[in-house]
Amino acid sequence: MKRCTPGPDTILAGSKKAGNAITIRHYSDMLRERDRERIAQMIQLRFRERYLDPALDNPKRHGFAMLAVCCLMVEALESFRNGWKGTHGVKGGCEAAFRSFFEAHDRFKDLRPVASEFFKHVRCGILHQAETTGQWTVNRSSELFSSIDGQRRVSASEFGKRLRAVLNEYTDGLAKADWRDAAWTNARRKLRSICRNCGLPAEDVKRLQ
Repeated sequence: MKRCTPGPDTILAGSKKAGNAITIRHYSDMLRERDRERIAQMIQLRFRERYLDPALDNPKRHGFAMLAVCCLMVEALESFRNGWKGTHGVKGGCEAAFRSFFEAHDRFKDLRPVASEFFKHVRCGILHQAETTGQWTVNRSSELFSSIDGQRRVSASEFGKRLRAVLNEYTDGLAKADWRDAAWTNARRKLRSICRNCGLPAEDVKRLQ
């Protein structure tokens, strides 16, 4: 069996089967042309096809799986927005990423007062034990968050719906922003980290400025 070697033809978004594969080589060309719209579309496609569409549009979707994917995306989107390689080296760690995300987006303002609890009992609970803890429950209602007699309820459907809107707003904003804007500096830094994680040699990563 031929072994796949990481390099310029590593796919960042899309797929060969679907005929829309976007490789590191394609991304390098986009950078050279400063094609903001296509790079923004690539970022959106990467998140949508790998995470949002399978989690939210699957007829067999379940609230816990939806929230697990959503929590993964929160950290990744914050990494793009802030230019982080990942959240492990960020002051305050992963929890800080959730607080930052909820503060940055008014769609999630109801979760701001309980950001630390959400991180501990939903994100970490599902990630480490495949369950929520601390009297947090998951539902599919139209209300993002509610608290009754100490029991916290979070809607997986509403969380996913709002997260999809945040992704669209982020990529639409990138497409319109100036190439020298901090949003682009951070996005390119994150994409260099992604290419590095794909196995692209360091000297080639440096060229992706």
